[in-house]
Amino acid sequence: MSDSITIYCPEAGPRHSYIFDLIFKELLGVNYEYTNGVEQAHLNYSNLQAAGLQCVPHSLLSENHIRPLDIDSLADWGDTKCFFKTGSGDLPYDIFAAAFYLITRYEEYLRFEADAHNRFPAFSSILVKCDVISEPLVNQWAIKLRETLLAHYPSLSFKPRTFEYVSTIDIDQTWQYRHKGWVRNSLGFLRDFKNGKWGDLKDRLSVLSGLTDDSFFNFDWQLAVHQKYNTRVNYFMLLGDYGRFDKNIHHTNTEFRKLIQDLSKIPQNQVGIHPSYHSNTDYKRVEKELNRLKNILNADITKSRQHFLMHQMPETYANLDKLGITEEHTMGYSTHLGFRAGIAAPFLWYDLASNRVTKMRLMPFCAMDITPLHYMRQNPSEAIATLKELMNKVKAVDGLFISLWHNESLSESGRWKSWRKVYEQMIAYAHHIRSTSD
Repeated sequence: MSDSITIYCPEAGPRHSYIFDLIFKELLGVNYEYTNGVEQAHLNYSNLQAAGLQCVPHSLLSENHIRPLDIDSLADWGDTKCFFKTGSGDLPYDIFAAAFYLITRYEEYLRFEADAHNRFPAFSSILVKCDVISEPLVNQWAIKLRETLLAHYPSLSFKPRTFEYVSTIDIDQTWQYRHKGWVRNSLGFLRDFKNGKWGDLKDRLSVLSGLTDDSFFNFDWQLAVHQKYNTRVNYFMLLGDYGRFDKNIHHTNTEFRKLIQDLSKIPQNQVGIHPSYHSNTDYKRVEKELNRLKNILNADITKSRQHFLMHQMPETYANLDKLGITEEHTMGYSTHLGFRAGIAAPFLWYDLASNRVTKMRLMPFCAMDITPLHYMRQNPSEAIATLKELMNKVKAVDGLFISLWHNESLSESGRWKSWRKVYEQMIAYAHHIRSTSD
């Protein structure tokens, strides 16, 4: 059995090595090496005609600049879809250039019409335009490549991947009413009264008088469910100064700090920073918030996710990379379920602006709580069915399924009434898949 792929690629550069590392080493579990002889190669990635398996290259990987590319559709390729058609035969598409385009978020470096929060909108993505956002395309292409290679070279050996699930929970507001001080609660009273929200007014009074628990503070319930289904959880804590979009408790609050410390002590939990709304291009602001969390936990912080998914290429990632973040979780959309980068697996961030690979690994989430509730207008039962269908697609490629929830969406209050069961059934289904795959 051969444990290495040989590739003929006379123009091999940093972009080639990056995408070959991802597809061969990480997705297919096999090493590769370049060869100077096209006849000795398992894969001929060149325009040179020769016997064997050839993938005619698109020019993208040999370039070192960023330019608009003419991509307006994806074509059928067996049971998947692809673009960058370069030839015919077993590999009629340059899947390496296509994967590079999606993984690096190439289109987000180009000119686009930003949304209300100055973010790249899902509707500008080729994957949404072509209605394939819910397909883990890069994983599917890697599997087709493996099958094609094995058909030509049966002695090749690949290390199989396994389905993984990770829950992530953003803590934007630890409490709905408690610990917000008399000014914020007084304004809340007036707002509820003015808008005739008598139920909210009653709940606020009941919580502040100590008669009922604050529904946002549901961490005991979370712990019980996570332990029941043996679930890994990453918590992201908002520690930014108070503002229109940043409404968490002050970082010096004793009970808030205790919660963060308690969460970090649970074996299956890890705690990261949730940089505030205005921090996405503000290095000093992120650094300040990161230092607050380091101080609370007396430990280095290596995980992050941007609040409101605030993110601009490449500034946001460049700042986080400089600050020592090695695992970043912002890669996804609030408006759409699916795969912003076309992949259900972690991958290293490649900075197109400097044309180099970094040490920061991006962890793409594919399901956010607000998406089925607000953007898809689904009820809990419909949402459960939708999330299971998406998880089955990830299982089919033995990929990574990351969900994004909030303690608010587990509160069983307001618009989130009856939505706890959506979260529990989602992680229960992930547990079932893992258990039956062992």
